[in-house]
Amino acid sequence: MVTDPGRALISGNCADIGKIKGPILRGLAARAPYFHNGSAANLLDAVNFYDKRFNIGFTDQQKEDLVNFLKTL
Repeated sequence: MVTDPGRALISGNCADIGKIKGPILRGLAARAPYFHNGSAANLLDAVNFYDKRFNIGFTDQQKEDLVNFLKTL
């Protein structure tokens, strides 16, 4: 069963069905630790990693808001 047509939505090619599937975010807060090596113990650690890695510049309030949003998924 295919839940996500993946790249086929872009290419229109049947061979691309299911080729690329994004991560499922449902229940994200209950699946700590994060990353392949468990280096982010909680959602704030994950947000801080991406903030630093991509030089986003989130304020503390923005980080809190993002973590709270992710907890609702």
